[in-house]
Amino acid sequence: MRAAVIDQFGPSSGLVVREVPKPIIGPGQILIEVHAASVNPIDWKIREGWMKERFGEEFPMILGFDASGVIAAVGDEVTGFEIGDEVFARSVNGPGKCYAEFVALDPDTVAHKPTGLSHVDAAALPLAALTALNGLRDVGQVRAGRRVLIVGASGGVGIYAIQIAKNMGAHVTAVCSNRNIDLVTELGADTSIDYTVQNPLDTDQPYDLIYDAVGTLKYAEAREVLSDQGVYMTLVPVEGIEFFIPGQSQRNAKGGYFLVWTPTATDLEILADWVERGTLRSVIDSQFPLARIRDAHERSQTERARGKIVLRITD
Repeated sequence: MRAAVIDQFGPSSGLVVREVPKPIIGPGQILIEVHAASVNPIDWKIREGWMKERFGEEFPMILGFDASGVIAAVGDEVTGFEIGDEVFARSVNGPGKCYAEFVALDPDTVAHKPTGLSHVDAAALPLAALTALNGLRDVGQVRAGRRVLIVGASGGVGIYAIQIAKNMGAHVTAVCSNRNIDLVTELGADTSIDYTVQNPLDTDQPYDLIYDAVGTLKYAEAREVLSDQGVYMTLVPVEGIEFFIPGQSQRNAKGGYFLVWTPTATDLEILADWVERGTLRSVIDSQFPLARIRDAHERSQTERARGKIVLRITD
């Protein structure tokens, strides 16, 4: 099968598309023929060697945590899935392994793709939308009437965070540049702030959650505009915050957190239900064939993507 691989850590020029062995599944696995995968910032951070302590140094390495495709084989111990089912997934295979024509996955991280949703739009969802869902629900404890500030609202996670927060009944203030104000408003933001002309922390009303998807704020300053029980969370660890592990960590008023979460099929099904209801959608910044994987990574590294970057594995 074709896959995009790296043979050592380094720049995007090290990404090469070539033939590699097709995965052989175990009795508890599913083999997916991948139609689309998405590119997330964590992919190029792994590629450059920033995260080798977590993801190892086994080469050739196939990156990519998100996939949408069709089930090609089902292990003997797997139930609830059949060959031919259209699914989407968030891989837990080390560095992902979804930049390939086939990937073997744990069924606990796979869900049926929403009817009518393209593989491109489905592949954009898992990592980014699950990041938003887990943060808003488990750390932010968002519910009706809560005030949420989303920084980096037009990015890969931010686009979903706006919609999910609105699905939870929150009042959402979205922070982005002026060129993306129309987008965040269309996605449901109640208020928008152009960070190039206004400090998002200049407010007379405190926030119950500040969701900093890009790590641009200082926690010490952000906590000053939190409500009595509000918290700050970020996707990019900054000074003063703690790691938050659901079920283990204690949530403290005005605390600052970096969430550690585990993907589940149950949470993917929550996303699928919102998609089916028309209250959650993907925004695609750009699409690339697998052969242009280097261009896809370079686009991600500009940190200016408006929504998600997706690879078309099967054109």
